[in-house]
Parts: sequence; structure tokens; C-alpha cells
Amino acid sequence: MSKQEFNMVGVRLVSERKLYSEKEIKKPEDVLEIMQRELGNFDREVFCVLHINTKGQVLSASITSIGEVNSTLVHPREVFKSAILSSASAIMLLHNHPSGSLTASKEDISTTECLVMCGRLMKIGVVDHIICSSKGYISMRNNGYGHLFEKCEDVIAKLEVEDEPEIELLRNEKDIYSSFKLRRKINGHEVELALTDEELAKAFMEQEHLRDVRYVSDVLTEIQDIPEKRKDFFETYGLAVDSFVKSDKLISRLAAGMRRVADKKGISDFEALEQGIYKEAARLRRKREKEFER
Repeated sequence: MSKQEFNMVGVRLVSERKLYSEKEIKKPEDVLEIMQRELGNFDREVFCVLHINTKGQVLSASITSIGEVNSTLVHPREVFKSAILSSASAIMLLHNHPSGSLTASKEDISTTECLVMCGRLMKIGVVDHIICSSKGYISMRNNGYGHLFEKCEDVIAKLEVEDEPEIELLRNEKDIYSSFKLRRKINGHEVELALTDEELAKAFMEQEHLRDVRYVSDVLTEIQDIPEKRKDFFETYGLAVDSFVKSDKLISRLAAGMRRVADKKGISDFEALEQGIYKEAARLRRKREKEFER
């Protein structure tokens, strides 16, 4: 019987450099001017996370994604990796708009929803999402999107943020786990519905799949828009990228396969997507050959 080997690995947080403030930092808002200057040095969108302890103090900051001029792809795994290593009780999200706009886009809203859901599962509160540009910065929580954010009692109390969530985190003293209660009005009466662990897990998987679908669609659209990449795609896979972009069903299947392979093999989403495209291209070529034979 052959022996199998595997590596023992360790993961640690490494400090890259220090940022300095002329005033005392007591709460996340005290860091925003520093981070606005920091992100203002980039000519493309950058997604950053502030790690916060139970006293509402900033422990550290981490850049998790650097994207294009008007977009960046954010994965929950990268966002919460540094938060966990920092032993953060909560996080604050920040990203810049090089265009100068201080309006939340559809992608900003959907990304926030996904990360809040993931944070709930890991008991790490997402207290706000800050959008900054050369014109200043705004809080999504305090500008019409307060309902997206999780109630994180200790940290939010320190931040003095007004509580207005429709989805409330409830702690059961008899259980180490947290349950969630959705408040809805039915026939004029407010009804509270508790979510089970299974329902939360399903919601998380659905949100992750939606994020993966957006990622696959963005990658394929970028290839489609650039002639050189479009040519390379055809030479590599034997099919035009249009065959993939036009099919929502195919994009969804690629997203599901990408997540399955990435999680199983521990590789990047892009590497897993390349493997998925190769298999789907081979399947489509065989299908077309059979149709031609008929």
C-alpha cells in the first residue's frame, strides 16, 4: 500500500506597513480620513476592510481586492480571512470610486448583502460600508441602506449608530448559536419568523452562487470586449466566447462547477473557472459534432 504525504501548514497575519493618524483613534470613523487618503492613491477600485474589536477600536486594515477603473471583484473568503486572523468582532467595509461618484451601485449593494450574510454565519458583524472618492465619503448605513446591516450590539453601541435593522440578531442563552428573526408585515400585522441553521446555510449558499455567477459573467464579458483575449479564448478552447456569454444556464453551471472545484482543490476561482470552461467547451464541441453527423 503506497504512502500518501500531505503538508502541515500554518497561517499567520503579517504586518505590511503602518498608517499614522494625527489624532487619537477611538472608533472606526477616526480612521476614515486616513483611508480616504490611502485609497485616493489608486486609479482603480480598491476594496478594503477595517477589523474592529469588541470595544469598537480599529485593530488593523487589509486591502482584499484591487479591480478595474470602475469595478472590483470581492469574495467573502478573502474579506473574512484577515478578519479571522485579526480576531475581529466586527468589520467595516470600504472601497473607492475613482470616478468621484459617492452613489452606491447595484454591485455595491449586492456585495454588501452577501458579506453581511456571511458575517452572520461567522458571528462577525458588518457595521457599515463606506464609499469614498476625491469628493469625500459616505456611509451606506446612514444613507438609505441601514436595513442591510447586521445588529452587532457591542460594536455598534460604541459607534453610536442608530439601530434600524429589519433583520435582527437574537442570542439564545441556552444555545451557543445565534438564530435570526425576520420581521414582516402581513395583513397589517407585524410577524416575526425565526430562521433555522439549515435556512441560513441555504441562504448563504444562494448568495455565494449569485456572487459566483456575477464573477463568471464579468470574466467572460471582459474577454468578449477585448479582441486579443477573444482570439486567445477561441484558440484555447475551440469555441467563441459568445457561446458562453449568451447562455445564462451555462454561466450558472460554470459558476457552480467553479465553486465546487475551487473549494475541493484549494485553488483560485480563476483557475477553477478555466478548468470548468475547458470541460464545458469539450462537451459543447461533442454535442455539435453529434448534431452535424445527424
